[in-house]
Amino acid sequence: MEFESFDSFDEMLAAIDKARVAADSRVLPWQSEIKPGDYFVQGTPYGFLIFGHVLDTDDEFYKSEQGRHYRFCNCYSVACPEGEMGDVHVSVIGMVITQTVFERFRDKLWTVEPGDTLK
Repeated sequence: MEFESFDSFDEMLAAIDKARVAADSRVLPWQSEIKPGDYFVQGTPYGFLIFGHVLDTDDEFYKSEQGRHYRFCNCYSVACPEGEMGDVHVSVIGMVITQTVFERFRDKLWTVEPGDTLK
């Protein structure tokens, strides 16, 4: 895990904005189309997958220029089987999956074994 320190609050906000702009530049057309109700998978550097469900929200942030590539989601994995709500930048989403695939892995407590398919 990496940590970064800052000398001021403004310096931290500038770094956050720079990281968001970089992430926005990596968004593929299909990722920008992800919407509430969709299910997805994203990889991690820790060797497990995160399964997510995009939730509907009326929060204006997601309609703003800064928030346009973020989605409010409930995400699950072997590290967090009960789920956790939060923002996901669409650039980290590896693929959209069906609700059936999502439920199959939920029933397996988010464990992926050799030979499992995400289709």
